[in-house]
Amino acid sequence: MLSRFAVAALVLSSFVACGVSEEEFSTEYTAHSCDLMFECTAEENLQYLPYTDAEDCKTQLANAEEVDEAEDTCDFDKGLAAECLDAMAVLTCEDYTAVAFPPSCSNVCGDAA
Repeated sequence: MLSRFAVAALVLSSFVACGVSEEEFSTEYTAHSCDLMFECTAEENLQYLPYTDAEDCKTQLANAEEVDEAEDTCDFDKGLAAECLDAMAVLTCEDYTAVAFPPSCSNVCGDAA
Protein backbone atom coordinates (compact mmCIF):
# COMPACT_ATOMS: atom_id res chain seq x y z
CA MET A 1 0.00 0.00 0.00
CA LEU A 2 1.36 3.40 -0.97
CA SER A 3 1.75 6.03 1.72
CA ARG A 4 -0.24 9.27 1.59
CA PHE A 5 2.95 11.13 0.66
CA ALA A 6 3.80 8.73 -2.17
CA VAL A 7 0.32 9.00 -3.67
CA ALA A 8 0.32 12.79 -3.31
CA ALA A 9 3.75 13.05 -4.91
CA LEU A 10 2.67 10.86 -7.80
CA VAL A 11 -0.50 12.84 -8.42
CA LEU A 12 1.10 16.23 -7.98
CA SER A 13 4.11 15.44 -10.15
CA SER A 14 1.69 15.19 -13.06
CA PHE A 15 0.97 18.92 -12.62
CA VAL A 16 4.58 19.94 -13.37
CA ALA A 17 4.27 19.56 -17.13
CA CYS A 18 1.53 22.18 -17.48
CA GLY A 19 1.32 23.78 -14.05
CA VAL A 20 -1.78 24.19 -11.95
CA SER A 21 -4.53 26.76 -11.75
CA GLU A 22 -4.73 29.23 -8.86
CA GLU A 23 -7.78 27.40 -7.53
CA GLU A 24 -6.06 23.99 -7.67
CA PHE A 25 -2.99 25.46 -6.01
CA SER A 26 -4.97 27.10 -3.22
CA THR A 27 -6.92 23.92 -2.50
CA GLU A 28 -3.89 21.61 -2.54
CA TYR A 29 -1.60 23.96 -0.62
CA THR A 30 -4.25 24.44 2.07
CA ALA A 31 -4.77 20.68 2.29
CA HIS A 32 -1.05 19.99 2.72
CA SER A 33 -0.65 22.80 5.27
CA CYS A 34 -3.60 21.67 7.38
CA ASP A 35 -2.62 18.00 7.22
CA LEU A 36 0.93 18.84 8.28
CA MET A 37 -0.31 21.07 11.07
CA PHE A 38 -2.25 18.23 12.64
CA GLU A 39 0.28 15.48 11.88
CA CYS A 40 3.23 17.45 13.22
CA THR A 41 1.88 19.38 16.20
CA ALA A 42 2.54 17.71 19.53
CA GLU A 43 -0.62 16.18 21.02
CA GLU A 44 -0.51 18.44 24.05
CA ASN A 45 -0.41 21.54 21.82
CA LEU A 46 -3.36 20.67 19.57
CA GLN A 47 -5.73 22.44 21.97
CA TYR A 48 -4.06 25.76 21.12
CA LEU A 49 -4.73 25.52 17.40
CA PRO A 50 -7.63 27.62 16.07
CA TYR A 51 -9.09 24.54 14.35
CA THR A 52 -10.66 21.38 15.73
CA ASP A 53 -9.06 19.10 13.12
CA ALA A 54 -7.50 19.15 9.63
CA GLU A 55 -10.89 19.26 7.90
CA ASP A 56 -11.99 22.24 9.99
CA CYS A 57 -8.69 23.93 9.11
CA LYS A 58 -9.27 23.36 5.38
CA THR A 59 -12.83 24.70 5.58
CA GLN A 60 -11.89 27.83 7.52
CA LEU A 61 -8.92 28.61 5.28
CA ALA A 62 -11.00 28.07 2.14
CA ASN A 63 -13.60 30.49 3.48
CA ALA A 64 -10.89 33.04 4.30
CA GLU A 65 -9.45 32.61 0.80
CA GLU A 66 -12.81 33.53 -0.75
CA VAL A 67 -12.78 36.81 1.16
CA ASP A 68 -9.18 37.56 0.13
CA GLU A 69 -9.82 36.94 -3.58
CA ALA A 70 -11.42 40.38 -3.93
CA GLU A 71 -8.05 41.98 -3.08
CA ASP A 72 -5.96 39.56 -5.17
CA THR A 73 -2.91 41.09 -6.85
CA CYS A 74 -1.09 37.81 -7.44
CA ASP A 75 1.09 37.43 -10.54
CA PHE A 76 0.46 33.67 -10.41
CA ASP A 77 3.19 31.37 -11.75
CA LYS A 78 1.73 27.96 -12.70
CA GLY A 79 5.12 26.28 -12.92
CA LEU A 80 6.28 27.44 -9.48
CA ALA A 81 2.89 26.48 -8.07
CA ALA A 82 3.36 22.93 -9.36
CA GLU A 83 6.92 22.81 -7.95
CA CYS A 84 5.63 24.05 -4.60
CA LEU A 85 2.91 21.39 -4.44
CA ASP A 86 5.37 18.66 -5.36
CA ALA A 87 7.68 19.81 -2.58
CA MET A 88 4.82 20.15 -0.07
CA ALA A 89 3.78 16.56 -0.80
CA VAL A 90 7.06 15.28 0.63
CA LEU A 91 7.58 17.85 3.39
CA THR A 92 8.43 16.18 6.69
CA CYS A 93 7.35 17.12 10.20
CA GLU A 94 10.95 18.15 10.82
CA ASP A 95 10.71 20.61 7.89
CA TYR A 96 7.31 21.80 9.09
CA THR A 97 8.38 22.46 12.67
CA ALA A 98 11.54 24.21 11.45
CA VAL A 99 9.33 26.33 9.16
CA ALA A 100 11.48 25.14 6.25
CA PHE A 101 8.91 25.51 3.49
CA PRO A 102 9.94 25.10 -0.14
CA PRO A 103 11.32 28.33 -1.69
CA SER A 104 9.06 27.89 -4.72
CA CYS A 105 6.05 28.36 -2.43
CA SER A 106 7.21 31.86 -1.51
CA ASN A 107 7.43 32.92 -5.14
CA VAL A 108 4.16 31.57 -6.57
CA CYS A 109 2.74 35.12 -6.69
CA GLY A 110 5.95 36.73 -7.86
CA ASP A 111 9.39 37.22 -6.40
CA ALA A 112 9.18 37.38 -2.60
CA ALA A 113 12.65 38.92 -2.31
